[in-house]
Formats: sequence, structure tokens, C-alpha cells
Amino acid sequence: MPKRTLVALGVLLLLSACGGTDPDAAPEVATLTTPDAAVSATPVSGAPVVRPDTTWDEQRVMQQPFMTCVRDKGLPVVTDEKGLLDLAPPDGRRLAFSDPAYGDCQKLWPVLSPELDEDKNPYWADDDENYHKCLVAGGKPLVKVDGQWRPGPGFDTWEPDEAMEMECQAAAFDGKKG
Repeated sequence: MPKRTLVALGVLLLLSACGGTDPDAAPEVATLTTPDAAVSATPVSGAPVVRPDTTWDEQRVMQQPFMTCVRDKGLPVVTDEKGLLDLAPPDGRRLAFSDPAYGDCQKLWPVLSPELDEDKNPYWADDDENYHKCLVAGGKPLVKVDGQWRPGPGFDTWEPDEAMEMECQAAAFDGKKG
């Protein structure tokens, strides 16, 4: 899974582009601000949907059916301080997503909403750029090198700010250009 797709992991995000003649016009997207849009919180696969405003704790809760499935199939898991299951290091993540024995569990892994999905959001690159600019404005030490956002000076000592990151993500990944 591409790193950019995981940005909203975690890192993390049902875009439907409607016809139109203006290439810069945003497609109609079911978002938190379009209450009359018909969107299911759970896709047909049964996996929960990670939306732009989904917190890290909510994502961890969404992962529990997957974690239970792989545990029941024999993959070692650990329980964190909140009582949530996680894949045991060092090989848990690699095995859970590459070993065919756990393949039927993968349908339970949370999926990204269209706004956060690089393959479904036609304005993903623009949204991602806005997201990173917002993070930098909020104090996250990132720098842009060769067109890619990377950790900058002070990143190792920076304390994560989930509220700021969630605010930036919800604002940036709106499925609209600009």
C-alpha cells in the first residue's frame, strides 16, 4: 500500500465523480458537509471506512475485527494498554498482509474514504499538498525535498498533535480542487 495512501491511516479515507464540462469543478463527493448524500458508513466488503475526521483511536477500534480474525488464525497479537489488539512485532504486519493464510481477514481492514484514497480522489495530490502545508503551519517540522514532504529539523523531538493533524486532514481532504 503506498505511503501516501496510508497518510490518513492513518494512516488511514466513496468518491463519485459526476459528469460536467468544467475540468476544475469539483465532483460531487459524499462528505461530512453533504448531509443528504447517500453514503454507507460500511462498504459492501464489511470493512469500516476511515474518513478525513476519523481519529487515531477510532481507527484502532475499526481495526479490531481484522485483528481478531488474524489472531483466530494463529498470528501472534499483543494487547495494548487500552485493551485493543495489535499485530505482534517483528513480523506481524508483514505476515498479516502478505501471507495467503490471512487473506480472508484482509477484507476486514478499514478502507479509506474516497476523499483520502489516492486512486479515487481526482484532487488527491492537491489535497495532500494542502494537508502538508497546514501541518507545517501548525508547527509540524516538515520540509519539501524534490517534491516530497519529509521530516525536517526537530522532527525527532516534535510531539504529535492529533487535534491539529485531524483538523488539517478534514480541511484538506475535501475532494475538491484548491
